[in-house]
Amino acid sequence: MVSKMNRDEIKEAIMIGKKLAKYKLIDGASGNISFRFGNKITITKRGVMLDELNENSFIDVEIGKKDYTASSDLYVHNKIYELTDFTAVIHCHGIYNVTLSLLYDEIRPIDLEGRMFIGNVKVVEGKFGDEKLAKRIAKEIAEKGVCLVRGHGIYSAGSSLTDAFKTASYLEHSCEILYRFEILRKIASLNFSPLCRI
Repeated sequence: MVSKMNRDEIKEAIMIGKKLAKYKLIDGASGNISFRFGNKITITKRGVMLDELNENSFIDVEIGKKDYTASSDLYVHNKIYELTDFTAVIHCHGIYNVTLSLLYDEIRPIDLEGRMFIGNVKVVEGKFGDEKLAKRIAKEIAEKGVCLVRGHGIYSAGSSLTDAFKTASYLEHSCEILYRFEILRKIASLNFSPLCRI
């Protein structure tokens, strides 16, 4: 059950869920959203589709507690809120950030906005559901406000879900530019134009 005091935050979360889908940062029932109020977290329920959220898609959980109706990523959100002062967290799986996380140990944006707004982002790895992975993610979030997990996507935090969304979308945009740049560089190194084949 969700507190009636959080109606504005729920509305924002519903809007962010739709934006995550629009920006292709989620697919199917992937991803999760939470925000903090006092010693409780409001988080999306397990298996909900973020682009179809409504007021019944969320559950309140006391920080540090377990609830099997909550998102399977509750353990990560718990650790982020335990170790940082952030009040909103988004987890999403954009195609470009997941792809590059399989190739690089650190994302180094080459676009201006990426360098200005997020800087270099380390790729962390570990076993899903493991406390050690949650601590690694929370540590990176504490330092950068964003973290990329190998093969698993972005965790982004902020003072609001909108702030967390902006950071996640900046990182995905930087990953797309880096991905496309590397492809073009490889094509250019072949010394032929794909538009002039005989």
